[in-house]
This record gives sequence, C-alpha cells and structure tokens, in this order.
Amino acid sequence: MSAYITASDVASMCGYSSGAAFLQDRKRLERDLDFPCPMPTCQRPLKWARSAVAAWVQQRIERVSGHRHIRAVDTALMAEARRA
Repeated sequence: MSAYITASDVASMCGYSSGAAFLQDRKRLERDLDFPCPMPTCQRPLKWARSAVAAWVQQRIERVSGHRHIRAVDTALMAEARRA
C-alpha cells in the first residue's frame, strides 16, 4: 500500500463516484472543510498523503456521528472508513 494516493484513490476513500468527481469538489473541500492539500512536489498526477486523507475521513466520521441529519456523502465516508 503506497503512502501517496491519486485522485481516484481519494475518491474511493471519500465516497465520490470517480476521481473526476472528487477533483471537481476538491477546492470546496479544501476551503470549507479543511481537506488536506495535495503533495506540493507532485505536479501531475496530483497525489495526497494517504494518512492525511484517512485522518480527515475519520475526523468527518467523528463529527457527523453525533448528528441526526447525516448527508449522503457523510454516510459514504463512514462506510468507506469502516472498510479501510
């Protein structure tokens, strides 16, 4: 298992249907939800630290676990985290 992952891998961990779908939402996630930025040394393809993405997913799960109204993407995040 590599320490660095591509947009497709991030999409799988975060409940997106594809790497392209994740990339479309990436800037909003970084801006509004403190999603980790890609590695600064990787131009193309962009790569993220697997541990940073996993920690972000876990943080999101812990945040939404106590809420009654869980969005579909949060449900997908929880399901994926349980499989990881």
